[in-house]
Amino acid sequence: MKTLAELQETCDALGIEVATSGRASKEPYITGLRDHHWRKEHPDEPLPPQIQPMLLGSWEDLDEGEAQDIEADLHAWIVQPKLDGVRALLHIEEDRVRITGRTISEVTYRLSEFQENLPHLIEGWSALKGTILDGELVCPVAKLDTGSTLTETSLQATTAILSTSPENTRCIQDGQAAHVRFHTFDILRNCGQDVTPLPLIERQDYLETALRQSANPFVEMVPSFVVNKPAIHRNIIARGGEGTVWKKASAPYEPGRRVSHWIKLKAGIQVEAFVSGFKPGNNGHSGLIGAIEFSTRRADGSSVPVAWVSNWPEQERRAMSSSDSTGNLVLTPFYLGKRALIQGQDHSAKANRIRHARLVKWC
Repeated sequence: MKTLAELQETCDALGIEVATSGRASKEPYITGLRDHHWRKEHPDEPLPPQIQPMLLGSWEDLDEGEAQDIEADLHAWIVQPKLDGVRALLHIEEDRVRITGRTISEVTYRLSEFQENLPHLIEGWSALKGTILDGELVCPVAKLDTGSTLTETSLQATTAILSTSPENTRCIQDGQAAHVRFHTFDILRNCGQDVTPLPLIERQDYLETALRQSANPFVEMVPSFVVNKPAIHRNIIARGGEGTVWKKASAPYEPGRRVSHWIKLKAGIQVEAFVSGFKPGNNGHSGLIGAIEFSTRRADGSSVPVAWVSNWPEQERRAMSSSDSTGNLVLTPFYLGKRALIQGQDHSAKANRIRHARLVKWC
């Protein structure tokens, strides 16, 4: 997308007056250009709704305490698999079905639309007019021959299908059993009713009901999990998944905003390391081991700390905790040097240690 200065220059060149207030931003200029081009091309038609999906926050932005609180919660958060596709909204209007993406065209300044390349997704919605679904477009086939390139991943295949001509994309999908599927995980409008202010848990009920009324075999609901969520995440990663999205069950839907109540958690980093130290616990863990330090070996045989892991089950925390002859807290000797597979999100810039580290398994 153009810079703010370029947008201002384009508006000036076209004689578009843009009313602004407060701090300058791109949005009013994009809106002005969008309206200008739409009126020029479609003088007698209203502009179709331009709704951008709600955007994910990142697990990497959480501090250690916030991450642990979310993981330990039993029902305030749900977990869904993160799909490696193209984000889209499916609009079921009175006379048509539109499928819009996240990107804005630098020619029309409208959201990209994909329905011409996905004719199989616009059927079977007659009972749901006035409904908008949020989801991910995913090609079920990773390796496609588009005529000009060979794809290697599902995301590449999905992108190729959306970016080629409608004629070519139909040949690709029909000829290679590669019809893009719409995996839906939220609903913004339900038969004309705005449901974005409702809690996610209520929107999920509306979404389930809506899908029961649909008649499209290429649409499915993304599964949600409410118990044993860290294990669910690890299982999804172990099966080759990209990661998970953690969503607060009581939160509303906020179109176009990047929010802290939808958080993506990706595979991150895994390393085999050994126990090299500990920190005493505090608060509810006073008198017990609080965190365990893990280290790895350099080529010269010296050790380097790589992570602290603090989210231990109470039984294991007590097993780790011992006392010396003077009554001081020490690490039970069995654990010192013990090897484990550690997983975390990334390396911190300051300490170069793995952030949000956790035990995957003892080796």
